Amino acid sequence: MNQSRRCNGRSLPRRRITRRRSFASRAGSYSLALAALFGAAVADAQQIEAHTLENDKLSYRFTPQIGGRGLGFSTAGGENLLKVGAAVREVPAPQATAEAGFVPYFGHIVWPGPQGDWWKQQTLNAGRREAAAVWPPDPFTVLAASKLIKLTETEAEMVSPVSPVTGLQLTKRYRLDGDTLQHQVQAVNRRDEPVRWDIWFNTRVSPDARLYVPVRDFDGDLRLEKFPEMSAVAQADKNKRQLGLFDFARGENVKAKAFIEPAAGWIAAFDRGQLFLIEFEQQPRESIHPEQGQVEVYLEQDPDKPGSGVMELEVHAPYRELAPGESMAAEENWRALAYTGEDSIEGHLRALKELGLDGL
Repeated sequence: MNQSRRCNGRSLPRRRITRRRSFASRAGSYSLALAALFGAAVADAQQIEAHTLENDKLSYRFTPQIGGRGLGFSTAGGENLLKVGAAVREVPAPQATAEAGFVPYFGHIVWPGPQGDWWKQQTLNAGRREAAAVWPPDPFTVLAASKLIKLTETEAEMVSPVSPVTGLQLTKRYRLDGDTLQHQVQAVNRRDEPVRWDIWFNTRVSPDARLYVPVRDFDGDLRLEKFPEMSAVAQADKNKRQLGLFDFARGENVKAKAFIEPAAGWIAAFDRGQLFLIEFEQQPRESIHPEQGQVEVYLEQDPDKPGSGVMELEVHAPYRELAPGESMAAEENWRALAYTGEDSIEGHLRALKELGLDGL
């Protein structure tokens, strides 16, 4: 029986939750031909190893492969809220090399930040280092398989290999606790010299999801960057802006990114009859690398191509220098609640206020 709490504008108890710059070039096409060109080896008989954590409220599906990646999240019995690419089925065994490119698996992944330094702290690919490349992400972080060291019905832990590009080894822990999924990530410097990184959570969802991010000062705390191949101007939704909340204005081709200093530690998205809530510890502006925002939202959407595109909900932890053997950690908490209210800003806002979130 589905015991998920419903979010309908009336029945949720209040729960108080306390808690720049990179211009990334994106792959213009997410075709698998490009994935093959960039070195993804297809093993016809091999499939992704996937595991599911579940209780009577939530379900989370993940794989230790392809970077230790989240593949599914929802209320118990609900539709998947994560955007997952066909490459998960069609390119199950990528090669993690310093020459590998982007493969559109999507789902949930952890990157190091800042993006402008992705290829600066390595010697394996001199071309990318000299070009200060901002794409693709480190293949050893997003393509290499992790080792699963703990798995129960509601908990999992896995450890990545050491990346020769970043010097980091990542340990990821997942735990279902009632209506919350806890994501904990620890990064250890395995080099004999210091490295400088942050922990960067990146969660891909449908571009049709309706987004809410609390913003105090739209002039000082929000920066929008439009990608040059798109003609539309990146804009904030005017109705939500009046309420101190950010979403992209929709209706035209959009390929843009928002860099945000959030007014509170949460991001909400309404999609597939559910409210998807990501909560995190709000950080001082000075702790976040100046090229980034603590919250970033990337949107790629073409109204003439339903189902295409992606929206990325991104959260940065503080930027730190790690001495040899030193570690840092970060956490996100996810909730998915069944939503039966009106599909409108007013209905969504009522549901968010009933959760007792800061910044509303």
